[in-house]
Amino acid sequence: MTERNEAALRDKLQDLMKYGVSANMEELDRIYHDDIVVMDLGIDGRLTRLEKQGFMAMLKEAFRDKIPEEHLWARVHSLTVNGDRGHVLISRKIPVGGPKMHIDLSIDFVFEDDRWQVTREVNFSRPDREAA
Repeated sequence: MTERNEAALRDKLQDLMKYGVSANMEELDRIYHDDIVVMDLGIDGRLTRLEKQGFMAMLKEAFRDKIPEEHLWARVHSLTVNGDRGHVLISRKIPVGGPKMHIDLSIDFVFEDDRWQVTREVNFSRPDREAA
């Protein structure tokens, strides 16, 4: 059984990043809650809202033919657990929405069915300066 603490949430975050960049849909399906909502605000002010299947399809397309190890850069700014709720504030550099984007993510987790699951992501995306 997974624990409801920061170490276990950090482990789940690592899994999320690893499975995301390798487009492992089976594992992502277990991490993403059935009711997940993902909102991405682009630098141009455009808001994109996706639910589970749409978001997973977008990830699958974004990481097709990519080398996963090239997309693991991350900076965790905050990781907290309060009972069965967790929150992560993280920055990533990944090829979603462009060749390489710098994305700041606010990720809400819930501990349900003996595991941490993502219920919401609110993201701010902009082109990565180093890739420009």
